[in-house]
Amino acid sequence: MFKNIKISITDWLQTLGLSAHNSETVYFWILSLFYVVLSVLILYLTRFLFIRIVNKIVKKSSTQFDDELLEVKFFHRLAWLIPIIVFDSGISGMINEYDLNIKFVKTLIDATYVILFNGLIYSLLNVWDRLYVKKYSDGSRSVKPIVQAIKIVLGLIAAIVIISILFNKSTSSILTGFGAASAVVMLIFKDSILGFVGSIQLATNRMVLIGDWIEMPNYGADGVVTEISLITVKVQNWDNTITTIPTYSLVSNSVKNWRSMSESNRRRIKRSIYIDMTSIKFTDDTLLEKLKKVDCIKDYLENKGAEIKEYNSENKVDETVILNGRHQTNIGIFRAYLVYYLRNHPNIDNKSTLLVRQLQPENYGIPLEIYVFTKTSDWTPYEDIQSDIFDHIMASVDYFDLRIFQSPSWHDYKAKELFSLKLQNKNSNN
Repeated sequence: MFKNIKISITDWLQTLGLSAHNSETVYFWILSLFYVVLSVLILYLTRFLFIRIVNKIVKKSSTQFDDELLEVKFFHRLAWLIPIIVFDSGISGMINEYDLNIKFVKTLIDATYVILFNGLIYSLLNVWDRLYVKKYSDGSRSVKPIVQAIKIVLGLIAAIVIISILFNKSTSSILTGFGAASAVVMLIFKDSILGFVGSIQLATNRMVLIGDWIEMPNYGADGVVTEISLITVKVQNWDNTITTIPTYSLVSNSVKNWRSMSESNRRRIKRSIYIDMTSIKFTDDTLLEKLKKVDCIKDYLENKGAEIKEYNSENKVDETVILNGRHQTNIGIFRAYLVYYLRNHPNIDNKSTLLVRQLQPENYGIPLEIYVFTKTSDWTPYEDIQSDIFDHIMASVDYFDLRIFQSPSWHDYKAKELFSLKLQNKNSNN
């Protein structure tokens, strides 16, 4: 049939005064234009009908996969396949049946196939990424680095295949040529290669996830991880600034991750107050009677007093000298009071470690450290709980005849100066 059409057209062209050779050439362009127009019409028809039909099917479907396919334009790319196949069939028929020298067109079509199939695979990878993000709606997990890495590998493979098609070379010879230039390739794609390795380690070991609060002082990062890609990780700092960190740095450098704290919903308080060491003393009867009025430590004082009295009696201690035997101190009683106070605090977790301890004495006094865990890890409530606890501690210190150490302020010097003036006036009056 096509051969008869060719003869009819070429004969007609010759009647117009064209030579046999020119008639063949014009016929070639007419047939090529026909296939181009036909392919374009099929493309528009396919995109119009196919996409409309797909839209209706997707809307009726209850699955989410086809919705994502439509969202990433998978079916739009697929619509290109039919006109390309039609055009390819026509060109192949022209080459095989009429021995026309248009192999370069066939070469371009083959390269187009590679690009099209690569785009379809990219769309499927995008669907995988989107479904994974929706599955973990809290944003804690992401396959974006893996998807990006696969895309790079597929892109390189597609580039090698296209070069092989265009230049009619075997892929092995092209790979051999790339092997000679591997050092240059490694240098150019160094960050991508390191990022690929780092992202795989991060994903498999769940070292850092989206939504984690991390600290990396070397990079000025102190905030929430908002994005993990193949090359970079974005961190939104506590002051809403954005820090970009190389992905591999999260594997090769030290990272402080607060995820376990958030997951446990517990947060540690580890803070000290400095007690003036000159205010620490053995308790006398007056102070003990005063402290026994505090309900929460009344039983403790009576039991401890009975224990000490029994010990001193059994060991025949001469209690006229305070250094003999055992005696209670105001800081020891204060520590017992703080333990009771913290154990009965509604926002302190009693199942976790709870300590009130003395640390190594310093120039500023003796540190009395509070080591407890709150029942919440939220920043604002945590700070409120911590502040309330230390408000109470600092306000109650004086009741135990203890003093908190602080460097002298202008008020202290002014008070001393006024006291000296009053003393001088008093002496001069006398």
